[in-house]
This record gives sequence, C-alpha cells and structure tokens, in this order.
Amino acid sequence: MQLNENQFSPAYLIIALHTAIAVFFFVFNPQGLNFPYGNGNGKFLDRADSYSDYIVRNTIKRNVLIEEDSSFFPIFTKGYKNNDYNFYVDNYIKYTSNLSLQTVPATIIAKALNFNTEKKLDMFFGLLRLAHALTFSLLLCTFLFYFCKSQQLKHHFLIPFLVGGSTGFVFFSQNLYFVSSLILMPAVLIAYQLCNYNRFSKVIVFMLGFVFFLRGYEFATIFAILTGFSAALFASGNWQNKAKLFAVAFGIICLSFVAALFCHIVLVAADTNWALSIADSAKQAFSTVQMRTSSFKNVGAPFSPDFLFRIQQRWSMVAFSIIQTGFQISQLGVILLMAFILVLRLKTMSNIESMIFTYSVAGYLSWYVFAYQHIMWHVMYDWYIFALTVGLAFSLLMIIYLNAGIELILKFFKQGFKHV
Repeated sequence: MQLNENQFSPAYLIIALHTAIAVFFFVFNPQGLNFPYGNGNGKFLDRADSYSDYIVRNTIKRNVLIEEDSSFFPIFTKGYKNNDYNFYVDNYIKYTSNLSLQTVPATIIAKALNFNTEKKLDMFFGLLRLAHALTFSLLLCTFLFYFCKSQQLKHHFLIPFLVGGSTGFVFFSQNLYFVSSLILMPAVLIAYQLCNYNRFSKVIVFMLGFVFFLRGYEFATIFAILTGFSAALFASGNWQNKAKLFAVAFGIICLSFVAALFCHIVLVAADTNWALSIADSAKQAFSTVQMRTSSFKNVGAPFSPDFLFRIQQRWSMVAFSIIQTGFQISQLGVILLMAFILVLRLKTMSNIESMIFTYSVAGYLSWYVFAYQHIMWHVMYDWYIFALTVGLAFSLLMIIYLNAGIELILKFFKQGFKHV
C-alpha cells in the first residue's frame, strides 16, 4: 500500500504538532491523575510504579558512584524492605529476574556528561524522564497518523487528545524501568515501512525485539501481539497476506525472546565468574517465572469472588480524561461503548474494524492468561495493558468513525449548496 506523501503534507510537521500536544499531557498531567502507591503519596517521583523506577535510578547511581563494583545487574537497595527507595552505598542486593540493560547506556551517558554526584544524577533522571515521555508520545502519534494515512482518513486532529488523554499512557510514559517506547518501536517501524515501501525490515524488527527483552519480560505477550497486529493492519492485499505478515512479525518477536533468554542466562553465569553452570544460571534468572505465570500466590483464583471484585475495581478506573474536572470515561465505559458498536456494526463491519476488535480482546486478555499472578498482584499494570490494547483499539475506531461522520456532514452540505 504505497501512498502519496503529499496527501498529508507536511507529514512530519503534523506528527510533530500532535506529539507536542500529547507530551504536554504526559509531563504536566492536567487530568490530575494520582496513584498513592505509585508515588508513595508524593514521596517519590513516578506516578505509577516508583518501586520499579527507583531500581533503575539506584542502579545507575551504583554504577557511577561506586566504581569498584563492575556488575551491570540492577539492584535493590537496603531500604526497599521498608518502602524506602533511596540510594544507599552498602548492603544492596542484585536483581537478576530482569536484565534492565537500559541502565548501561544511561550510565555511559551520565559518565560522559560528568553527572558524578547524587544531585547531578537526579537532574539527569529528570531529563531521562522527559526524553522517555517525548519518545513515547512521538511513537504513539506516528502510529496513529500512519494508520490515518494507510486508510486515507483525512481528519486526524483527535490523535494527540486520544494519546494524551489515555490514563495508562500518562501513568507509564516516564517510568525509567519500563521505558514504554520500547514496546512500540517494532510496531511503529512496521507501520512506517509498510505504508511507504510495502515491506518491513525483519532484521531491525528482530533487533528491536531483542532490545525490548533485554530491558525486561513484562507484557511480552502484548508486545508480540501488538507487533503482529501492526503488520496485519498495515499490510496490503487480502486476508491471507495479512495473516502471513502477522505470523512473520509475531514469529520474529518470539525468536528475539528466545535470543534474549539465552543472553540472560549467559550474563548471569558471567556475573558469577562462571561459578554457576548454565542450568543453575537459568534457575537463578527465572526463579520467579513459575509464580508469575502458573500460581495463585496471594491472589484470588480466576472467576472467584475476589477476582470479580478486583476486576470491577479496575474497570471502574478512568481510561480517558482531558482535564481533572472535565470529560472522563472509565474502562468499563470504553468496553461497553465498544460492545455497543460491535453489535451495531456486526453485519456491516469492515475487515479493518474486525481486526481492531480482535486485537483489543486478544491483547488485553493475553497477560491475564499467561501471567495471571503478576497482573492480579499489580493493579497499576492494568492501566498500562488496557491502554496498549483496548484503549489503542478504541482510539483507532474513534478516528475511523469521526472521519466517517465528518465526511457525511460535508457531503450533506455540499449537496445542499448544489440545490441553492
């Protein structure tokens, strides 16, 4: 599907404008979104998950301020057991369940720019958070813009408000642990390349997938499905071609996952100066996998009263908002609205709409199916996966229907003027 760039000229300026509006919401949070556990009632800096955010902060501080420690694995500082995330030079323990290798380039940059005190490093982390918000906003706006381009939708002014108004994106846009832009990079690359060149680079998608998993394994199923969804969404041709490209993109992410697992095991062994065997290194690296993926530890069983209560709580949370006292719609509101649209358009739905609805359900449920204990234990993660799946699908559908409505109104007025 190769389209004339002049249809959306100047494309890059439009994306830049959308990004600037969306990043305003990410940084300044006019919605007044707050999650007390996330920021420790204002004590810590991240809105959603300071526990994770400070793992990265303290690891970089360890790397810069304690030169004799050459380990690159992230750390828990000694205050963590008391909900104290501040940096301490002694008695920290290594966190080997995720590599969190975003700390490596961040450490190199900090040293190169001579951020060599805690105060300077805190300023550096502020810059990193801004960079994360800007990159995340840019990728989201680019994805939605190229969707408009591929579907020849002229009216895309909603994009920055759908992006900036998404609660999950606002909460997780600046987190130094999750680096949310990484989950979007393969999908956006595929969207751009299929839109402009009718093909995408499998090697680059593999490398981006590999980088994502070197950061961590959270939301791996959503990452793989989102990447495959992008390939199918932007592919030209019939269903068979779309399904083929979905399988190719999804398979590439799976291969990058396997490569990252192997790299993780080797790095654990190397960190012990090869005192551990490969088998023992694997056990150490993935010691929490069974609990996260196949246990009900400290959470209610699926469809139990506790499960239903927690789902009711989550679906009552805000999904989209613009200002604190203005328009808000809950997750349940989004789900019900999409269900209404599904019933209304069941017989007339386009292939693209069907694909979007399917992605929203498959993506959202995937982490509940394959990492049940993890998502049930961490309520704030539901905001994020909802935004990446159902919320993203909702945004795509709203853009489609807004364009259809505007075109219908314009057609009505044009026909009216002809009869004047």
